[in-house]
Amino acid sequence: MSAVVTGMGVVSALGSGVEAFKAALQQGVNACAMHEFERMGGTKAIAPAYRAVAPDAKGLIDPRKLRRMDRLIRMAAVSARQALNMAGLQPERGDVDASRLGVVFGTAYGAIGTTQEFIDSWLKNGQRHASPLAFMSSVHGILASQVALDIGATGANLTLSQRDVSFEAALASALGLLESGRADAILVGGADELTGLLHEFASHFRYVENGPSAGCDPWSGEGRAIPGDGGAVLLLEREGGPRRALARVEQARVSRHDTGREILDDLNLGGVDLATSCRAGSRRSAPLEHARSGVLAERLAVPELSYRGNFGNFPSAGALQAVVNVLMLQGQVFAPLAGGRQRQDLVTGIGPPRRILHDAASVTGLHGAYILSAV
Repeated sequence: MSAVVTGMGVVSALGSGVEAFKAALQQGVNACAMHEFERMGGTKAIAPAYRAVAPDAKGLIDPRKLRRMDRLIRMAAVSARQALNMAGLQPERGDVDASRLGVVFGTAYGAIGTTQEFIDSWLKNGQRHASPLAFMSSVHGILASQVALDIGATGANLTLSQRDVSFEAALASALGLLESGRADAILVGGADELTGLLHEFASHFRYVENGPSAGCDPWSGEGRAIPGDGGAVLLLEREGGPRRALARVEQARVSRHDTGREILDDLNLGGVDLATSCRAGSRRSAPLEHARSGVLAERLAVPELSYRGNFGNFPSAGALQAVVNVLMLQGQVFAPLAGGRQRQDLVTGIGPPRRILHDAASVTGLHGAYILSAV
């Protein structure tokens, strides 16, 4: 059974909302900038990053609720509300049975900023006086649960953490819930935040770029990743429903590299005319990315694109790539950024795709893939 995307929401370095996100992609906006990160010892570092803009929650979320949401939850909740609004679906209005509306989120690190606050309060005040509110907000499952609380959804609720393919895992799970009849509509998303602690850890292991840079280049394979953060949400429903379909989700799979089973064998690749990937362009990820590109070239004679140069590298950035893919299926092809410049050569001669394969291979040994098609 296929599902369809009927709404989308996004908060990223390129803007808050799908229209702002789309305009920035069309204009080739370079959102990479130098940001200040506070280290554990109190010192500060200046490094390049794609930090998401403040989520525009006006008219979407009650200010009283918003005050109880940390930055990561705000990005997720605002993206979810944007997706519902785009679809014209209002749970409070009774447009859908609340018990049949699910929320599935993917995140690698969860609310890491709030987690640090909880640990700090424990160390400072002792175990008996650690903040229970901070603890509640620090668990990974807070993403899906807070979104559900905001919109009044009482259906399936799940948060998955699968590192680089967290969003792809969430999408596969959401598709399975629809196929099994456990939900009629599902908000599926991905979100992660970049904090000073996370940046310091990545810097210590030399995973991220710390010097001045024009931006991420997914095709270089020479440097280090330039981190980012943000969130995006797709509203999935069964095909044939009353709301306008933006794209069709035909298949989604997640497995391990070492199973010996080629994930592409599980997918119907006929008619695929574009492939997208999660290229980071870093020295660490280059061997895997080159190997995957080789596999794709053997199986499909189609162009391969990655938009990490537009919104940065973070584990659940696949959610933003999914929004890009839906927009391309609606008739637009965007020239991806590499090192702050548009790579027009990568899209020369490419028309609007009809069927997109997304191939997401993680250095952790996980592998996700899905197929979207135009409706």
